[in-house]
Amino acid sequence: MKILMIYPQIDAPLGTNHGIASLAGVLHAKGHEMDLMHVSEKYKPVPSSEELIDYIRETEPGLVGFSVMSQQYDWVVEQSKAIRQAMPELVQTIGGVHCTMVPDDVHKSKLFDYVCVGEGDWALLELMEALEKGEQPHTLANFRSWMGSVPVSNPVAPFPNLDNLPPLDYDVFDMKAVMKETRGWMGILTSRGCPYKCTYCFNIEIVDQYIEDGAAKNVKDFLRHFPVDVMMKDLKKLVKENPEINTFIFDDDLFTLNTNYVVEFCEAYKKHKVNVPFVVNGHVNCFDVVAAKALKEAGCIIVKFGLESGCPRVRREVLKRYMKNEQIEHSFYSAHAYDLHSSAFIMFGLPYESREEIMETIHLCAKVKMGRFRWALFFPFKGTAGYEIAKPLIDESKIAGQGNYFDGSCLKFGEEHDLFLDKLAKLCNWYVNA
Repeated sequence: MKILMIYPQIDAPLGTNHGIASLAGVLHAKGHEMDLMHVSEKYKPVPSSEELIDYIRETEPGLVGFSVMSQQYDWVVEQSKAIRQAMPELVQTIGGVHCTMVPDDVHKSKLFDYVCVGEGDWALLELMEALEKGEQPHTLANFRSWMGSVPVSNPVAPFPNLDNLPPLDYDVFDMKAVMKETRGWMGILTSRGCPYKCTYCFNIEIVDQYIEDGAAKNVKDFLRHFPVDVMMKDLKKLVKENPEINTFIFDDDLFTLNTNYVVEFCEAYKKHKVNVPFVVNGHVNCFDVVAAKALKEAGCIIVKFGLESGCPRVRREVLKRYMKNEQIEHSFYSAHAYDLHSSAFIMFGLPYESREEIMETIHLCAKVKMGRFRWALFFPFKGTAGYEIAKPLIDESKIAGQGNYFDGSCLKFGEEHDLFLDKLAKLCNWYVNA
């Protein structure tokens, strides 16, 4: 059976998607086909609804799937309505982070026959095999559907064991186009999960869903690594098939969570002679000179830390990020001690943050002398604790049309504070480096 998977990245950075690559790997291993429509103006004009429908009629997929982030959901809704009107019998399914965070909203729209919640690596395969048999499955784990006018909501299955998944298949993407856009930087995962409970992130909400459904005991079930030997094989295969790759970005939420794993991975990376520089995400609560030394010797060139705010009160009360400025300084010191380039993520436009507290972030960035930093405007994703914290300030009309995290805040701060944030975004790089 063939699925047309539609993945929009409109007005957003172009890149691959680990979840889609995993779905493709599972489906291809079982003899099914995935045709990926990667929608981005970065390398191809965004299709109109008419063009999309023409393509579906030409290729005749057995079902259409959407993988969606919150900022892209309105575009997906528009296309789904057009497909439903033109081909009412064509099965539509949807998944992705947005569906996991606000499944009721997506389900109640009645646009999609099957709404996937959580990690759908095996769930999509089960759906396609049932449809191929002519069944109308309404008891599959991870899915919400409709039996006539009756809504059906099934619990999630346990988190997939990463040891049992087929290799991720990135061939469904136009790798040459993606690598051209990213200048050879290739994102990939060595693990899934994060133990922290940051208010702006969806991870803890996912864990809570699995615990509520009886599919996980605690957050430890969420934390999984791909086998190191499998990772080495996959990395070398990617490099061989895509010579444009010149840097790996290990997009794990927290690559340095376990120092023993970091050392094991780095030893294998050297032993297998992957010979590609790489970048990792660290955390100031779990990064030391042992990890820094192992990373440097294996070819790591950048360690990225999520600081988000330089103000202890904002980190503690708004973001639920429990770290001290001294820990932050020590982590950057550890990275610099082994000549690792350091990078940080920071947020502006946080709810209930004063100008003085914003400047604490700027001053901390300057103090630790990070190699680079990337700022973004706080975005309140529906379903997160951050959304509830910021709710009195949210302008819902701005959320609907916001495709990225840089062009403006969707919170109602007032004209004066908006102007301050705009000036800050333009000048902060020069201020930090002064």
